[in-house]
Amino acid sequence: MSKRKQFLAGAVAVWFGCAARVSAGAEEKPQANWTSADEPCANYENLRRNVLGDIGVKIDASEPWANAFRRALSFWNGVLVANFHEETNLNACAIRIINGDPDILNNGIIARSQLPGWDNFHGKIAVSPRAEKELSSAELYGTAVHELGHMLGLKHNASSRSVMYFLNVSGTEALDSKDILDLSSRHQLRAAVASADLLTITIVRIAAPIPAAPSTAAKAESFNSEQLGRSLVPVVALLQPEGAQ
Repeated sequence: MSKRKQFLAGAVAVWFGCAARVSAGAEEKPQANWTSADEPCANYENLRRNVLGDIGVKIDASEPWANAFRRALSFWNGVLVANFHEETNLNACAIRIINGDPDILNNGIIARSQLPGWDNFHGKIAVSPRAEKELSSAELYGTAVHELGHMLGLKHNASSRSVMYFLNVSGTEALDSKDILDLSSRHQLRAAVASADLLTITIVRIAAPIPAAPSTAAKAESFNSEQLGRSLVPVVALLQPEGAQ
């Protein structure tokens, strides 16, 4: 078995580091999130809003993780009535992406999100610097989409077609009807997404920025399907750039 396959085999049981380990059919019990000494973003409570509006993301993880998360932000901008954008100031962000240490990323975990329904939620995602050397750009991108999905309140999905499946590492999955329904119970979706049965993550939609506060929420709520068609530009994500292994 190659070094890369050995690495993936070690991660497969805890698909991208979700903290919950439950038996089939068992319900996840609320518990405390992992913690770290890294100062959280000031606006992490904004992730619980129905209309997310402007959500700043501070990316402290190294490349190529950083690029994977930038692409994932573009994907989620096309799904939600939100303007996920990169921030450098802790006072202006809601999500902080950090390089995780072995205490957080143990037992083969390569990335891990705090969950908004658990105690001590501070909007953090930790990633493994080691993983960036072992995974393709597609796998890193799929991981970033998955972990941001947890940050938005999504749980694991039993379908292997879903990006929220707990074993998949290919980066070519989708949000299925269950994911979309679960997401709609927490956050307002773009009109075209709300009626979709499947939304592949290999198509990244780049949304026009939502105007800044104080009118962010009101203008986000006013987005209709006609505006959506004008403001979203579909582009094929470069999941396998030349030279990727």
